[in-house]
Amino acid sequence: MLAIIDLIKKIEQRPGMYITRNYISCLKSFLDGWFLRGTDNTKDDEFMRSFQDYIADKYRIKTSHSWSSIILFYSQDECDALKNFFSEFNSFLIIQNIG
Repeated sequence: MLAIIDLIKKIEQRPGMYITRNYISCLKSFLDGWFLRGTDNTKDDEFMRSFQDYIADKYRIKTSHSWSSIILFYSQDECDALKNFFSEFNSFLIIQNIG
């Protein structure tokens, strides 16, 4: 399994261990930093680009908004967006035959 999937699953179980608030923006910042850590994570990066495409296609977004801003736009607030992210992510895993 890809490291990014394992990491996101851990965050889903105990978000307070990884992000300061249960906000999608905090998750996005954490993951951006994780990707900049300096190791080869090409497959993880490709996987998240596929997730980006999945979210953009699902919500019919043609602009260059990130997955986090798209999910936030269609949510009530930051906390709801984080819950929606995990739901969308788990659905994406099923579609990819991973979950």
